[in-house]
Amino acid sequence: MKDLLNFIKASPTAFHAAYNAECELEKNGFIKLSENSKWDLKKGGKYYFTRNSSSVMAFVIPQEFDSLSYNITAAHLDSPTFKLKPNFTIDTGKYIKLNTEVYGGPILNTWMDRPLNIAGRVIVKDNGLKTKLISFDKAMAIIPNCSIHYYHELNKGVALNPQIDLAPIFCDNSIGKVDLNDLIAKRLNVKKDDIVSSDLYLALLDRGTLAGANDEFLLAPQIDNLECSYAALKALLNSQNSKSVNVLALFDNEETGSRTRQGAQSMMLADMLERISFALGKNVEEHKMALANSFIVSADNAQGFHPNYPQKYDVTNSVYLNNGIVIKTAARGSYTTDAVSLAYFKTVCDAANAKVQLNANRSDVPGGSTLGAISLSNVSIHSVDIGLPQVAMHSAYETAGALDYAEMVKALSKFYEMHLEINKDGELSF
Repeated sequence: MKDLLNFIKASPTAFHAAYNAECELEKNGFIKLSENSKWDLKKGGKYYFTRNSSSVMAFVIPQEFDSLSYNITAAHLDSPTFKLKPNFTIDTGKYIKLNTEVYGGPILNTWMDRPLNIAGRVIVKDNGLKTKLISFDKAMAIIPNCSIHYYHELNKGVALNPQIDLAPIFCDNSIGKVDLNDLIAKRLNVKKDDIVSSDLYLALLDRGTLAGANDEFLLAPQIDNLECSYAALKALLNSQNSKSVNVLALFDNEETGSRTRQGAQSMMLADMLERISFALGKNVEEHKMALANSFIVSADNAQGFHPNYPQKYDVTNSVYLNNGIVIKTAARGSYTTDAVSLAYFKTVCDAANAKVQLNANRSDVPGGSTLGAISLSNVSIHSVDIGLPQVAMHSAYETAGALDYAEMVKALSKFYEMHLEINKDGELSF
């Protein structure tokens, strides 16, 4: 759990999460590939590449294999937040505010009255264009609530306008007018005129803690979905497979629909698998055969039972914090789980001695979706949707069970150690 908290602490944006994952891979002997260069892959090799500095793909090739197959775990590194607009300074005379827009689907009021960091990436001129990560690691702004004395209806529920009510206050001009770009230049040790563009976000300064009478709850920002992402990374590093290629796919932009070149709806995963197959000497038909013998675990957190809102949950299919991994199902196809993939992954969990629970929403509550079904639109592989239970999903500060993370690492490690085969009748064996 300490390593997960450290990962969350160091990852205020998807760019930082991708960089931290890259560092872990490098420390464990993975070789970085470039998408615009030929891939020379060797048996027993460990490789990875990044796209947009915000998504990471990694894979391990077994020492020996006859037929090819892929064990794939997919998760996402982004979380709901607020992004600074290109011209982000609003000078009101007395105060400077930051002009932001909503990224994803945050619970808006949870961002009020919290110390807010500013983090992301900056593109600078340096013999071309270079990307630099930035995080001020201090309270740079705040979104204050209106006093209840001036807004007596506040506790009855207020519809917040993102343009008006949620503009962060950055500077008091009477103390000293400050240009954020000056601070960025100083932080990065570059000239202000060399700053070309940026992707900057608000992030909670408080990066997480354990809570509860027995430290049984994990409280942190971005639990959805850094928890699953880091568990999948640790499982890949912990595991070996003598027959299947183990793959980790950490996407960006799931919270905004995955419709980017680094999102699950892109061809990134499909292209990578094809390049691996061809680099290992397989032809088109053999690549299609490999996909037919492969499996994707789409890992994205699930809605745990909230005791204050029992009416929101299904009477027989609710899931609970600290009760293990959630296998998610939905008749409308928002999750990829079917009876076959559920049976296989439940077998994996049993082999790992990992606790598992089954989830379905109330029939009158559609619930969310995730990257599993989106990625399958480009690569047709058996798939299951799973996650870890949490409450306050998409809050600025979320809550999960502190015991569940270890269950996920155990299960995904076992998944990476297994080799799936599918017979002519479509039945799975391993």
